[in-house]
Amino acid sequence: MAKLLITAMSRRLAPLRHTTSQLQPRPCSFSKSIYSRYPSFYRTPCFVNYHFSASSNSRSRATSEAATASQGIRKQKQQDEQDPADSAAPHVPVLIEEIMGFFQDINVRVYVDGTLGAGGHASRVVAQHPELETLVGFDLDPLAHKLAGERLTKHGSHVIPVTVDPKSGIPNLINENKEEIFGGSGGGGGGDGKRKSPSTALLVRSNFAAMGTVLSHLSNITSTSTPIYGHVDAMLLDLGISSMQVDLSERGFSFIRDGPLDMRMDPEALISAELAVNTWPEAQLGKIIKEFGEERYWKSIARKIASAREESPILTTHQLVKAIGNPGGGGYGGGKGKNGSKGIHPATRTFQALRIAVNGELQSVSEAIPAAVKALAPGGRLAVITFHSLEDRIVKWAFRQAAGMAPTDEPLPSYCLPFDERIEGEAMVKILTRRPVVPGEEEEKENPRSRSAKLRVVERI
Repeated sequence: MAKLLITAMSRRLAPLRHTTSQLQPRPCSFSKSIYSRYPSFYRTPCFVNYHFSASSNSRSRATSEAATASQGIRKQKQQDEQDPADSAAPHVPVLIEEIMGFFQDINVRVYVDGTLGAGGHASRVVAQHPELETLVGFDLDPLAHKLAGERLTKHGSHVIPVTVDPKSGIPNLINENKEEIFGGSGGGGGGDGKRKSPSTALLVRSNFAAMGTVLSHLSNITSTSTPIYGHVDAMLLDLGISSMQVDLSERGFSFIRDGPLDMRMDPEALISAELAVNTWPEAQLGKIIKEFGEERYWKSIARKIASAREESPILTTHQLVKAIGNPGGGGYGGGKGKNGSKGIHPATRTFQALRIAVNGELQSVSEAIPAAVKALAPGGRLAVITFHSLEDRIVKWAFRQAAGMAPTDEPLPSYCLPFDERIEGEAMVKILTRRPVVPGEEEEKENPRSRSAKLRVVERI
């Protein structure tokens, strides 16, 4: 019954993929400057299915050329000469005391951090659980791997980088000599007898949506004494964007700092925000801004972006902010925020929408939760932190379904979760947070970016 429920969850949480019959190609009317910058993309049918799979590796030649062109203002040589960690702002882990509280009364021998970041949460787990044997951290950002690797090493963990084969999705360990040891041929990632630290940290360069495949194969190719898949005692997904990404202007996530219009969590990904803004049809931009940004003025903003790119390509964050303008009029967002202050910046929701679309964030969440539940050991706990209502709705619904509870009456994001049926089955988890845990006043004061965080936790039965 549990296996059937997992299958059902995976199917129900699978993202809605438009077919070509549902999304008919329509020609785009771009200016000559747009055409010259993205020639091959302009020659292809201009339509977009913006649910990009984290594991998808097949892209058209035209899209590849356009994506390569989108890196024009990124000065790769300067990035290679400068250590990005030197300019990275420290990332403050959110709700860390609350998370440690949920993990403190369980024996954590295997811990999975689906959103490794700078390793703040992971290093606390290492410090507070001396029984820890294996830590697996997922992240697409090479800067996160560098910072987290250094941090975990200082805590005594033996860090092993793990790549993922782009075709098969099978993880490959890399030993200290930088030689890849492929699954099934190397065994144990080196076997050099040096793993005498309290824990082994396997840092995987991959989206957490692939954790099901990765964890199952890591169980076969590592020499850790404890199996991984199906034996995870504690797992964390800290969704959204990290402070260190926002604070680096060259990553293009912030509308406050001017930088290239990028927004890719994986710098090697083909789809960037620049490509989206300059080549996606106005109607599709509007739909993304409306649904992923929950923006009231989505139609006006999409029209302004389309108009601005006719004059010249939109290449930087401040150029996009200028194109958006203030569609609501008056103060920020056309209204007032709490305590009579101005509301959010007019570009906030558009930037959020583009970031979600470029990185396939909601799809990753919907794919990861069923795999995460299945990876847990009996008594294992899964904690998920969300930062906006779109993510939280997905997590809330998925947790209720895994717990065998009636679906919530809250409207679901139909563009990501095509729930048409009601599946009844045996409960696989019990929900430990009937209401989401939120930061206290002190944490919000010390870390204002934590104010929208919500924590939900389940325990495998």
